[in-house]
Amino acid sequence: MPFAILPFYLITITLFNSFSIPRQQSRSFLLVIACALLPFVFMAQAPVANIQQDSTQKLKIETALVVEYFIKGERTVQKLSGNVRMRQENTLVYCDTAILDQDNATLKGSVVIEQADSVKVFADSALYNTDTKISHLFGNVVLVNGVQELFTNRLRYDLGNKIATYHTGATMTNGQSQLTSTHGYNYVNDKEIFFKGDVLGTDPDFTMRTDTMAFNTETQTVRFLAPTLISQQKSRIYTEGGFYDIENDFAEFDLNPQYEKEGQRGRARKMRYFGVSKEYVLEGDAYIDDPAKGQQTQADVIRYNTDTEKTSLRGNAHFLDSTRDIRGESIYVDSRNKAYQITGRGRVVDPPNIIEADSLDFNDVLGAGLALGSVIWIDTASDFTILAHRMDYNKKSEFLNAFGGMGIIGARGRPLMKSLIERDTLYMSADTLTSYKPDTLSDTRLLLAHQDVRIFKSDLQAACDSLSFSSADSIFRFYKIRDIPIIWSDTSQFSGDTIRMLLKNKKLDRIWLIQNTLVVNSEDGLLFNQIKGRNTTAFFRDDEVREMLVEGNAQAIYYALDDKRAYIGLNETQCSEMRLYFGNNQVESIKFYTEPTGSFSPMKKTGSNTKKLDGFFGNSCEGPGASADLY
Repeated sequence: MPFAILPFYLITITLFNSFSIPRQQSRSFLLVIACALLPFVFMAQAPVANIQQDSTQKLKIETALVVEYFIKGERTVQKLSGNVRMRQENTLVYCDTAILDQDNATLKGSVVIEQADSVKVFADSALYNTDTKISHLFGNVVLVNGVQELFTNRLRYDLGNKIATYHTGATMTNGQSQLTSTHGYNYVNDKEIFFKGDVLGTDPDFTMRTDTMAFNTETQTVRFLAPTLISQQKSRIYTEGGFYDIENDFAEFDLNPQYEKEGQRGRARKMRYFGVSKEYVLEGDAYIDDPAKGQQTQADVIRYNTDTEKTSLRGNAHFLDSTRDIRGESIYVDSRNKAYQITGRGRVVDPPNIIEADSLDFNDVLGAGLALGSVIWIDTASDFTILAHRMDYNKKSEFLNAFGGMGIIGARGRPLMKSLIERDTLYMSADTLTSYKPDTLSDTRLLLAHQDVRIFKSDLQAACDSLSFSSADSIFRFYKIRDIPIIWSDTSQFSGDTIRMLLKNKKLDRIWLIQNTLVVNSEDGLLFNQIKGRNTTAFFRDDEVREMLVEGNAQAIYYALDDKRAYIGLNETQCSEMRLYFGNNQVESIKFYTEPTGSFSPMKKTGSNTKKLDGFFGNSCEGPGASADLY
């Protein structure tokens, strides 16, 4: 018997019993009553459109196979069954069965709540309040909003404000990616979803874990609101704040961001990740450590590409690997090709060498480098420094070539070499300075100076056309091209077609003069003692000449002094060989060998002008003077 007919049937039985109608007449009476009630029964099973609905009813019934009414206290309850469809404004409600009790609706079986903007909610059952427009959905609940689908077993959905919440766990997916959490707040109008509690996101390219995060369904952007770990195939990213644009595979992490990739670790105040180009950008106290490669990188901004292994450092840049320590304003490192470039003032420590310049380029594969602008090269092994405007060098052959001068002199100037010798600095300049190792298996280094070479030390100066120095024997070799080389030491001047100067324990030990040699000495700069020969060797002790050997056609002009250091006459001597002994920068004694000849002339006969041997030139033994002349 249909549920809607039952109350009327009970009324009929009650009336029959109260009137005590004879049994033989009961069937006729029941027939009359049934005919009278027949229109009400048919009305309950007729199309809903034919039913008179309450004009105040908020949930309008559009279709149902069966509509039944029953009394509950002082109110009437409706029960709709079969293909039920109801509407409240722009919201459609579908289900198998609905019980309407004033503002509350109980929905069961294949529940669907659909809003005009394509938001749909599916559930096994639901409780819906037509006044607050809030529904509680149970069972296999699915909320569909565009490409986003949210799966849970219990959902509260505020249709008026379009806010869905859950607290028993849910999974959201867009086809490729999915995200699960214990709690969720979906603000449909704002296109924002907040997830909290054991949040786990999975994607073909990454996995993400956090406690709290937000997701914008329109922009496909994730915002990190708590410590978050993003894991990829070979890398991990940690952050406590920031966002990730899923569609464009772009992320920005701005609160304690860190990353790790195959042992490489990085951190900064802010970190950006470009998934398309596989590039990380670290900003503010940026740091990357790669123990496997023995590399450390620091700068204000670091840009690193994982595919190309190229790194760009800007601001207070510092790059350290197993072979070198690089500092500069900006550094560009190509780890794969082992090349780097420094712009702005930079410094490279590549033992045993240190180099500074305004810009530096180097390629380890080729072993070639170029330094420009106020270049400073320090060779700690050979203990010398070269200052220049430009320097070309090769690490494999340890070759370098220096041109131009430092600072404002720049390319118009000349390179300068300096070396500390017994607490005194020796300076050397030329148009070009070249240094290299003739044998890479040896520590021996050669230094070559070309064109207009000048040397300055507080007690030693020299000038020549070209020069070489070997660290193997610590000998300077001075060569003549147009002008003969000259050395000034204290009050003496040494010249010859070729000169060799030996440093022993960083002290001047001896000087060899070869071919057409001349030694000039003066007490007052007015009269000059002169010693000439084919070859001459001068021996030094404590940077003073103590002995001199003249070989081959030896000649000497020497002005003798009395005990009061006054000139008394001129000695002139010739022989095949002579040896002179000095003390306090003056001749103490002379030995002559092989048929010496000589004469002595009083000062009255010599006059006030210096007598000159062939080859004597100039009128000073003080050398070029200030170190500024080196340029």
